Amino acid sequence: MKEKRKQRIASFLRNEIALIIQRELKDPRIGLISVTRVEPTEDLRYASVHVSVMGSEAEQRTSLRGLEAARSHIQNLLGDRVHFRHTPEIRFVLDDSIRKQMEMEALIKRAREEDEDK
Repeated sequence: MKEKRKQRIASFLRNEIALIIQRELKDPRIGLISVTRVEPTEDLRYASVHVSVMGSEAEQRTSLRGLEAARSHIQNLLGDRVHFRHTPEIRFVLDDSIRKQMEMEALIKRAREEDEDK
């Protein structure tokens, strides 16, 4: 599969999965979640869905459990929206890049404040 097509498909899947999570899921375990990226396989049978969850580690684990419990429902809704030969089997992966970025920004801010105090 050409890289450009794969990127378009990944972007489409990311948008659709994000909409499903935001609008269609009513599970109270699922907190504030952002779908950061989707990595489909070449044959489009599987897709890794990278999600960022705001909150503590316990809240992140709880949200991931909620997503895993709703995985088949999400796949069914996704199958209604995409017109591929096969609806990709999705797997959720925790993406902590946003948390790491926030920690890095806090460290930079603290370092700047310490430099100003000197």
